[in-house]
Amino acid sequence: MYIELIINTFQNITLEKYPEINSDEFINDLKSRIEKSKFDLQDQTIIERILKEDLESFSESFIKQLDALMPDESERDKFLYENDGNKKVLALYIKSVEHSIDYFYNDVISKQFSGK
Repeated sequence: MYIELIINTFQNITLEKYPEINSDEFINDLKSRIEKSKFDLQDQTIIERILKEDLESFSESFIKQLDALMPDESERDKFLYENDGNKKVLALYIKSVEHSIDYFYNDVISKQFSGK
């Protein structure tokens, strides 16, 4: 279930501004990368929570990073398909998910030690 949630979130975030990275090729590669990441059960639960409860913040953060990575439209196809940009985009997305998990853990730990 968390894999579909991660994929659907990616599709929803990128659909309007970057529709070319919503292709079956990208989605299949993303699914493969998620499966290889082997998130444990606790991480999967955190991912689901983040993408359901804090989707807006996650989306804004990812799209800002993606905007910084992606060239303008005239150069986009070359970047994505000739310069391994597709791999960079997907790696950025997986990294965003991993950073969100780390942030969640750090937030929980800091609350525990601060007594909140």
